[in-house]
Amino acid sequence: MQHNIPYEKHILVCINETCKMQGSEKVFEKLKARIKELNLKKKYRPSRVVCLGLCGKGPNVAIWPEGTVYCGFNESNVEDLIQKHLLGGETLTELLYKESKPS
Repeated sequence: MQHNIPYEKHILVCINETCKMQGSEKVFEKLKARIKELNLKKKYRPSRVVCLGLCGKGPNVAIWPEGTVYCGFNESNVEDLIQKHLLGGETLTELLYKESKPS
């Protein structure tokens, strides 16, 4: 099944209660503004989502359709997300979600 989405990537910013208390709404607003300023609106779409299921690790940001999830994301990370991840193809390893596995 082929999906024709109008954007190269969709950036999902969790705004559920825990993430919101930690500043996710500011992250979303800055991300949206920078994408507009850089004339990238046709390639990248930021959206608010209710929950990414990682409460306590937030604010959380997911990139769709690739599936990259960043935790502990804040306003100061927005420029790196755009320049390094979206435009440069680099993963922001220090923010990358790492699933905890029992030892």
